[in-house]
Amino acid sequence: MIQSENPAKRYWNLFIAALAILNGIFVPLYIVYPGSVPFVPNLSLLVALVFVIDIYLEFQTVYEHEGSPITDLRLRTLKYLRGSLITDFLAALPLLFLRSSGFLPDSIPAILFFLPLLKLLRVNKTLRDVGEAIINPAIFRLAMLVFWILTAAHLIACLWILVSGNPDGLAPTDRYISSFYWTITTLATIGYGDITPKGSTQMLFVIVIELFGAAMYGLVIGNIAGLIANIDVAKSQYREKLDKINSFLKYRNIPDHLKKKINTYYGYLWDTRKGYDELEFLHDLPVALKESVALHLNKEIIERVPLFEKADASLIRDIILQLEPVVFTPGDYVVRAGELGRDMFFISKGSVLVLSADEKTTYATLNAGQFFGEISLLLSMPRTATIKASGFCDLYRLVKDQFDVVVEQYPDFKQSIRILAEKRRAEIQAHTK
Repeated sequence: MIQSENPAKRYWNLFIAALAILNGIFVPLYIVYPGSVPFVPNLSLLVALVFVIDIYLEFQTVYEHEGSPITDLRLRTLKYLRGSLITDFLAALPLLFLRSSGFLPDSIPAILFFLPLLKLLRVNKTLRDVGEAIINPAIFRLAMLVFWILTAAHLIACLWILVSGNPDGLAPTDRYISSFYWTITTLATIGYGDITPKGSTQMLFVIVIELFGAAMYGLVIGNIAGLIANIDVAKSQYREKLDKINSFLKYRNIPDHLKKKINTYYGYLWDTRKGYDELEFLHDLPVALKESVALHLNKEIIERVPLFEKADASLIRDIILQLEPVVFTPGDYVVRAGELGRDMFFISKGSVLVLSADEKTTYATLNAGQFFGEISLLLSMPRTATIKASGFCDLYRLVKDQFDVVVEQYPDFKQSIRILAEKRRAEIQAHTK
């Protein structure tokens, strides 16, 4: 059995999509101008064989229902039957090859040779699964809309050649361009009238295309407007939020230097997080997913702290869930010397300066991955140095009250913390004597 998320299966689906697109380009051209693309019958046989293999692989593919994998063959077959089995089967019929080889009569309706194009119905899902993970989903949907318009125009242009023939005796390339031009003007509802139908068959065909074009025109206009509006929803929401903030700042007569600092702060949030609030994001997740994401974000930085070197994995997880993301702007005080400390900090991004109480001496510069304030978790004593942000800093804060609640659940770790606290207290007292 094959897992639907298997990377090899994804590449196979992309390969199938590429063959379906090739069919969509060359099969209609061969039907109207066989001499221009003589290789198409052999290509269609090769593609049909690959499509048969694809049907077999689809039967072997496990799918998920409500998060659970469905491995039962009967259920998988029923799902495939209700889905794309019939269209996949019809697309795998090598009718074009059979007729060119003389196994089918020339009187068979030409429309049947378009059956391989049914595989194009699979293209949209395959490309969407890949494309939306790489580029902006709204931009990708816009690109897919253009793709389908051009695909439909190509097919209609070939059908128009099939219906109307070549009354002007144009070369195949010129005739196709003329037909494609007529298709675009008709679908776009422009209709210059320089190419007109003759006879009932052509008129009926044009009526169908005009109705299709009118419906598609409205659909395209509505979709393009919506897609353009949603190309960057996050930025639109960010700008709206910033407008409200600036209106409030103006209303409350906030000084210009503070306005500038506030706008710079929100600009930094946009540049680094695209306006998203990490706490809000984690809050919306179920507990299991919240733990997984929090562990991915912070496990490495926590494990660097000597305090947690020998801690149990479950303790590390509980500590990580208590971390609170905070942002400091350039020049902000993270802590001040002399104030009572009841939290420690982990630097995720940026750097801070460790200064003397009078800020005349710089003891050190701490960068991403480092930490400070661990003594506050142990002793709740006054800060011994001032910590100041040298630029924008993303930190995680662990408050002592929350730390103590977690530690209560781990008696062995609590005892080791008590011993470490007494050791640190003795060291500080000896240093101050």
